Amino acid sequence: MSLLRQLAEALDRLGRQHRRGLPFLTPAVERRRPRIAAEDYAARHSIEHTLDRKADLRRLAPHRRDAAERYRQLLSYELAGLREVVAALDSSAGGRDLQECLAEAREEIARLEVEVAWCAALPPPWPSAGAF
Repeated sequence: MSLLRQLAEALDRLGRQHRRGLPFLTPAVERRRPRIAAEDYAARHSIEHTLDRKADLRRLAPHRRDAAERYRQLLSYELAGLREVVAALDSSAGGRDLQECLAEAREEIARLEVEVAWCAALPPPWPSAGAF
């Protein structure tokens, strides 16, 4: 009986060691953890870059027509995307958190519409001295 027990324990140990070394037996989230971290880093970097670029364009918009046009274009893309999200969420069932999220998104839409209007109303910049 002890020989059978020893054999069972030995097989159990071998099975555990073997399973631990096989990557396909680890849970899916653990396998994807490095890739998720890399995607998270890339997304954060992209968002920070976009926000920095947007701030630069807003600062330059009153002085350079190309910056104003690009800023308005970025705002229009953001506004269109936010409207699509609100439309999709409006049709879904949700609780209080969803309603708060929709209210915040609608406030952001209103803010973006004001910003687009400001950008469109900017007067053309004075021509530079070398233009004449």
